[in-house]
Amino acid sequence: MKAFFKDVQKHLLSGVSFMMPIVVAGGVILAISLLGAKQTETGLVPNGAIMTYLNQLGKAGMTLMIPVFAGYIAYSVAGRPGLTPGFILGYIANSAITVNGVDVKAGFLGALLLGLLAGYMAKWMKGWKIAKNKTIRTIMPILIIPIGTVIVLGFAYYFIIATPVSYLMTWLTQLMVTLNGGSKVVFATFMGVFAEIDFGGPVTKSVSMFTLALINEGVAGPNGIFRILVAVPPIGIFLSTLIARNKYTEEERDNAKAV
Repeated sequence: MKAFFKDVQKHLLSGVSFMMPIVVAGGVILAISLLGAKQTETGLVPNGAIMTYLNQLGKAGMTLMIPVFAGYIAYSVAGRPGLTPGFILGYIANSAITVNGVDVKAGFLGALLLGLLAGYMAKWMKGWKIAKNKTIRTIMPILIIPIGTVIVLGFAYYFIIATPVSYLMTWLTQLMVTLNGGSKVVFATFMGVFAEIDFGGPVTKSVSMFTLALINEGVAGPNGIFRILVAVPPIGIFLSTLIARNKYTEEERDNAKAV
């Protein structure tokens, strides 16, 4: 069981590593598009046609963030056969669908779950002992596995997963919005505890993934705080090598400068 959860952590981190360049590119372009933007009742509006187009480019990157995350989680589990179902199911998790007359959107958590499920189902289907039929073996990774995985998990998402995960994601988002709108000191302290509790370990990475997901939900504050928090320990280490030089070797002081 411990090995299984270790593998799950590896797959999640793989999804994050592929997602990060898209987040960075989309986020930076989106920020550039808002230079000189006009403040309106509905928010910032880009100034001019070029800035509006840059805004669309940035939003395209941020929209792709969740499907890419799910797709590469599935890829980490099953290889190339997991990509297609991961991308499609990640996209549907990040889109509003109507279930029993109610619009639901599972967002980041739904994409995470579907990415893992898609990967493990594709991996299971890869292991099927197909009869000595070259035609079937040829179309398995490009037709049977992707279509079968998308249909089965797509219906599972619609009938079982979407509603409870959507409610959970909505509750977590509202919690972050409430904390962000309250005492900034309390909120920053709360973020600091979880951002540095294991210094880059699974808890820290989970917090990072969640704050990135909140950007996609229109809540940018937690991620901004998190990006500042992760810089605190290395800065503290560097300052300590200046204040207490005799407690460090020359190599450690040089490494602290690099950090």
